[in-house]
Amino acid sequence: MKLYEKYHKLRRKSFVISIVTKSVHGSMALENQHVPEWQVKAIVTSLLEEAEQNGRKFDI
Repeated sequence: MKLYEKYHKLRRKSFVISIVTKSVHGSMALENQHVPEWQVKAIVTSLLEEAEQNGRKFDI
């Protein structure tokens, strides 16, 4: 069983974007690497779009 099959929230693209963005931004802030949250969100969004092109499907 894959992770996104077990946890249905991971099928929502907006949820994945928000949780990964917050996690990465928080980790970088702890390491004194100040990157704007909007920039992290843009990178996460582009990576998810690339995953969609390679066959990953989201509900919304």
